[in-house]
Amino acid sequence: MRIKITLILSLIFIVIILKIVTFSKNFVENYYSRLIYKKIAGTLNRISSNFTFSLGELLLFLLIIAVIIFIIIAFKKSFFNGNIKSLADKSRTALNYLYILACFMIIMYIVFLLVWGLNYHRVPLIDNYPPKEINNDDIYLLADALVKNINELKNEMKYKEINTNYQALNRMIESEYNKVFEEFEFLNMHYSKTKPIMISKLFLHLQITGIYSPFTSEANVNILIPSISIPFTIAHEMAHQIGIAYEDEANFISYIACSKHTDPFVRYSGNFEALLYVLGELKRDENYSHLMSNLNSETKDEIKKYYEFWQGYSGQLSKVSEKVNDTYLKANNQQYGVKSYSRVVRLLVLYYKNNSNL
Repeated sequence: MRIKITLILSLIFIVIILKIVTFSKNFVENYYSRLIYKKIAGTLNRISSNFTFSLGELLLFLLIIAVIIFIIIAFKKSFFNGNIKSLADKSRTALNYLYILACFMIIMYIVFLLVWGLNYHRVPLIDNYPPKEINNDDIYLLADALVKNINELKNEMKYKEINTNYQALNRMIESEYNKVFEEFEFLNMHYSKTKPIMISKLFLHLQITGIYSPFTSEANVNILIPSISIPFTIAHEMAHQIGIAYEDEANFISYIACSKHTDPFVRYSGNFEALLYVLGELKRDENYSHLMSNLNSETKDEIKKYYEFWQGYSGQLSKVSEKVNDTYLKANNQQYGVKSYSRVVRLLVLYYKNNSNL
């Protein structure tokens, strides 16, 4: 009993120490995110890159199966064991299994914090830009700039062969992802291309476009999403791989990666997704109508089809998935939950202002 108490108290003590560390964003940034994380994630990624499939996805399946088997065995041994008669003995056996489960969960949480989770407490990317007030006019100017980019790219793509194949896009984005480091040199670290999610169909119903596996440092993409979203999603998940935890920041890094790419379709994907987020922040007024009137008809049709696609997978399962994701994000220092994704607009405005485009 003394050993058990010592073990769980030791685990709790480690969690407390790690939580104390998170109180200093500068400490996390300078010693964890820029040093320790790069070593850990780089090593894990080099190992997982030897597998063509998602090792993290496989481990998740095995974990779910193992937990289910463990619970069944725990119930059977605790309450349906003929050798245990008294209620006190049954309760004691059940508590032993609960103890094992609790220790396992705490260990998993500690590992999660060490291999990834502390990145949720690093210095925000927005601190890299001079503090400036953002108003509706700034957002309209940003939207106008994105519309112009999209119109130009649409014309450019008419005269070039466009490849929308996932594997081809995956290689293309990986080959030029280092352009992100031109903007944020401190993010420079080992990275690799994403892997396809094996159960992409299920993830469509969950309305999940991609997922990052911190325990294997793998970026995974739902390959059944609209092709126009694939480049942006690939770049988004790779942003998590290089230590960007916040969803708005991952969207921002994704935009930078796509917008700096030499391929027009990749650039188009980045501007298309950015425009969707920006449009969501604008009031439906005369300025909005004027803005949309400047957007080419093909892109308008793509926006319509985009929303129709996801509407087709809207249901109870997607609502549960959104709630789980919202809870996870809020538990990991993202107070806006699933709304964090759209907060990329702030970063985009500052980025454009800093580059004298607004």
